[in-house]
Amino acid sequence: MQVIRWPRGAGNTIDVPPHPGCRAEGLEIIVSFHTHPNTGPDYVQEPSETDKRAVRDDPDLKAPHYSGELVISAALLYFVTPTGDVVELGETERILAQT
Repeated sequence: MQVIRWPRGAGNTIDVPPHPGCRAEGLEIIVSFHTHPNTGPDYVQEPSETDKRAVRDDPDLKAPHYSGELVISAALLYFVTPTGDVVELGETERILAQT
């Protein structure tokens, strides 16, 4: 297993590279992730409707091995399921300190 970094976004957008068949660089995509590092009042920390739709409506993220997308904010860690539902996993610092 490895982490494949996609190109850095600009502001509050990400240009997701092609990932046909739920694969990147020939490897199965098990989980995807992105950060919400901007903590100003104009930035949403939890997954936005766009985040949820991006996971739910992406035809190339429908493989049985794909679990969903982590959204890592400054305070909390979220998980977007393949159906677009959001689960709050807990405090980012506490969870990431366990790894």
